Amino acid sequence: MTNHNTFELLAPGGDIDSIKAAIAAGADAVYCGLDRFNARNRATNLSLESLKTILELAHQNHCKIFITLNIIILESEFPALFRLVNQLVNTSVDGVIIQDLGLGYLLKHHFPMLEVHASTQMNTHNEGQILFAKKLGVHRINLSRELSIKEIKPLTEFGRQNDVLMEVFIHGSYCIGFSGHCYMSSARNGASGNRGRCSQPCRDTYQQTAVGISHPLNLKDNCAYHELDLLKAAGVYSLKIEGRMKKPHYVYTTVKQWRQQIDHFETTGNLLTDISRFYSVFNRDFSTGFLDSHVGKNMFIDNSRDHSADYLMKQQSVDLQAAKQIVYDNRTSIIHDMDKDIKQLVNLANESEPQVTEANDSGKRNKIAHQPLPQIEPPQDSVENRHLSVLISNPEDISALKGGDADLLYELPASFARQLDHLVSLFCENRSLVPWFPSILIGENYAAAAQFLHEIPPRTIVTNNSGIAILAEKMGFHWIAGPEMNITNSYALLCLNKEFGAKGAFISNEINALQMRKIKRPDNFRLYHSIFHPITLMTSRQCLFQQTTGCRKSRMNKGCLPNCDKHTSILNLKNDSFVIHKQKGHFNCVYGNKHFLNTDISTDLPDLFTDYLIDLRDVKTDTKSVLNKRELVAKFKKWMNGDEKSEVIHQVIQNTVNNQYLKGL
Repeated sequence: MTNHNTFELLAPGGDIDSIKAAIAAGADAVYCGLDRFNARNRATNLSLESLKTILELAHQNHCKIFITLNIIILESEFPALFRLVNQLVNTSVDGVIIQDLGLGYLLKHHFPMLEVHASTQMNTHNEGQILFAKKLGVHRINLSRELSIKEIKPLTEFGRQNDVLMEVFIHGSYCIGFSGHCYMSSARNGASGNRGRCSQPCRDTYQQTAVGISHPLNLKDNCAYHELDLLKAAGVYSLKIEGRMKKPHYVYTTVKQWRQQIDHFETTGNLLTDISRFYSVFNRDFSTGFLDSHVGKNMFIDNSRDHSADYLMKQQSVDLQAAKQIVYDNRTSIIHDMDKDIKQLVNLANESEPQVTEANDSGKRNKIAHQPLPQIEPPQDSVENRHLSVLISNPEDISALKGGDADLLYELPASFARQLDHLVSLFCENRSLVPWFPSILIGENYAAAAQFLHEIPPRTIVTNNSGIAILAEKMGFHWIAGPEMNITNSYALLCLNKEFGAKGAFISNEINALQMRKIKRPDNFRLYHSIFHPITLMTSRQCLFQQTTGCRKSRMNKGCLPNCDKHTSILNLKNDSFVIHKQKGHFNCVYGNKHFLNTDISTDLPDLFTDYLIDLRDVKTDTKSVLNKRELVAKFKKWMNGDEKSEVIHQVIQNTVNNQYLKGL
């Protein structure tokens, strides 16, 4: 097999047959999961015994194997996970893919011989996040799927300057929400995307919207087949195909087509143009909207099922029945070719001697002694003088709430560059305000956020973006990790504190009391829980109004993010309602139709949290309060001090839920 130098073609492997299909089709690397701890828990995945067989087959064919450990980890799972890593390090795996900061910290300090990749679930989209990941020991980063090629290029250049390679998603299912920041499935039934259990509510059928759409959150698939030259010019190293839930013949077809495209391009400098073969396996039609900066209506499709027959009906002018027969015949032919190639692959492997090549240099490792899981001691300081923080986003609330017995946190926009001067003035006039940075800051908006920190050196910040965290550490600010940094265990807290100098963190809103109970914070470290907030289900770079209420623009432009301010709702066929809210300066968001309220935390875990947050941003849901915001803050303060019962809070705030806290992960 040829050694390809321009790109690495990275293929999905949901089971043994799919991995063999990927290798037979010409993959340079395969990412696959074991029975646990990976972001496709519904895939068949591998056992450790089957992994050893696959490693030998892959390495004989100059193909690398990367193991996915790319979920957030619960405290109780670390002993089993650490035992697994002790076993993996004594195999010839070529690397592991992670999301959890606690796992990253342990790998860096106890298994430095393992190559570590940052999962798409870490949602890396700015230079600071690359530095954050590098400090955690990451060698490669799978960039956010929402980035354009123009946005990818400076990140690949910056990555190479810092010895970190970039991987880009080039084929397969698009998520409509930013990866790692989608909680829709988790809130609905506890099946968290951050745990590999997403039930895909974005693909559901909804009651028809005002513009006649029944699948308003459903995107077409990605296919960057015609953008290969641009990806090369952008400096991308690895091309990733999505599909660990897909069948082996899907993997075989997509990998083989991409292999042909890459080889043809490397040989001739020209691109193949025919993508009809991709329509012979599962697809939802194709788009390159994010990569080409054409984000808009053409990226949606009002059907979440397989598009193959529909495509053939249009291309060959046949009826549905005939189209389905052609699809069936095509797939039968593909499966026949795949089986033949896999059989040949296995036969050649059986005839060959095992070999150690550059592709499995990890096979040269000496046997690593078993490492015990490091234990974390409880904090020596007790929870006293618990603080209350209030999150706002309306400048008018500053004067209304200033002077109260609570810290005021102000949500900063994603369109930072457009509002930089205004924000500098606002914080100069209100020095006690604590900046709350959003989870997504791309390109010029990240640069503007960095400039803001230089111009307004704050005493404390809260950030949901690790790129801001690395700046805060370098500049010596007290910084707090926000709830969208998805912290679910003590090792992640230790990582934030010891590696990045964090002074506090929010625990993820996805976990319940039992899952929180054994978490230990570092000494002199603030631990926060958000007890009242609108429930963020997803944040999207897409416009969510074109398919719901309609919009005169067919695609988004530079004015949409800073200027658009809209609100609507959608209803699925189970009568579950969701709020779509677009605030000026912020990305489109989907929220639950009721606010989250959890007063049980004070009795369930009285000694864990040092701080509580109430979120009073103006997000319209069915939740109503009989008090104004200042009165509400005072009421929560009394409750926190033990001077008011929980029942009173629930009387003044009506129509709330706390399902996520009860279900957990």
